[in-house]
Amino acid sequence: MGQVVSSLWRRKGRILGPADLENMRLVQTPTAWQLPDGTVRIAASCRTAENISVMQVMECDPSQDMKIVRPPQPDPTALHAIEAGGLSGFGACDATWDCETLVLAASSIVVQGRFYDTSIELMTSSDGGATFSAPRTVLTSAANGGYPVTLPCVRRLDGGGWRMWFTAFTEWLPEVHPHPDARYCIRSAQSPDGEAWTVDPDLSIPRTPGEAGLARPTILQADGTFEMWFSARGPYSADDPILRRYRLCYARSDDGAFWQRHDDRHGFVNPPEDDDWDAQMQCYPSVLRLADGQQVMFYCGNGYGQSGFGWATREWNGA
Repeated sequence: MGQVVSSLWRRKGRILGPADLENMRLVQTPTAWQLPDGTVRIAASCRTAENISVMQVMECDPSQDMKIVRPPQPDPTALHAIEAGGLSGFGACDATWDCETLVLAASSIVVQGRFYDTSIELMTSSDGGATFSAPRTVLTSAANGGYPVTLPCVRRLDGGGWRMWFTAFTEWLPEVHPHPDARYCIRSAQSPDGEAWTVDPDLSIPRTPGEAGLARPTILQADGTFEMWFSARGPYSADDPILRRYRLCYARSDDGAFWQRHDDRHGFVNPPEDDDWDAQMQCYPSVLRLADGQQVMFYCGNGYGQSGFGWATREWNGA
């Protein structure tokens, strides 16, 4: 009988919160990659009091429990994209190395009255993310029936070509106040060159009964197996606001196209206490395999990032 692989993690603590930054109310979607010197560079979407999301980049040292060794600074390329495009936000969602080039997948957002539209962008860097090329739009709502596409994860496949997994909206519920509620799941797209993308007809991860939204897939692949972590929440409800809290979920696939959920195999060996920064919610995960083989997860806590983000390490010998 084959070994059952579990997604068990040890919480290591919070790294950054809005109070550590000026005029920020949310810190979301931490996106991490490791540099040749071992430092981990993290790009986070930091939302201002005026509701503008700005990509800020920082560096942490994994040998010092992810101590911040270079404080967050706004990325000038992202700032220019916001100003030039009249955007309401531009944030990193995924980073992957393609030989010597870093590929950063990002989301841009435009508010349209009570609704908003999003697109998926790709940027590249030849200096490890110190500077980035201008973003190029690779997927828009036009490829998803007119509904927003966002929060991508991009990987080069071992057999050639590229695959992207992303959050795909399927419905708006405008009668919900003060903000319209949305329904969304996880879809995928393929590309032979990373430039032109075709959305797969079947959903990667559909919602299960009681779920309203699935968001921010993050992928590890090894030995022909794909693992995905993502966030899931229920519908907005004035009578039961707990339903809208995100939780972390886990799925596996042999080919990156067809997935089986194993949410019961995911958990923390040291679950949060009632008053912890991540006790009510864990969301927007980003999983990274370090050079020494250790796997780390960066994720947001309570209030969709109102309490900031922290990290965890994978426990291979857990129960």
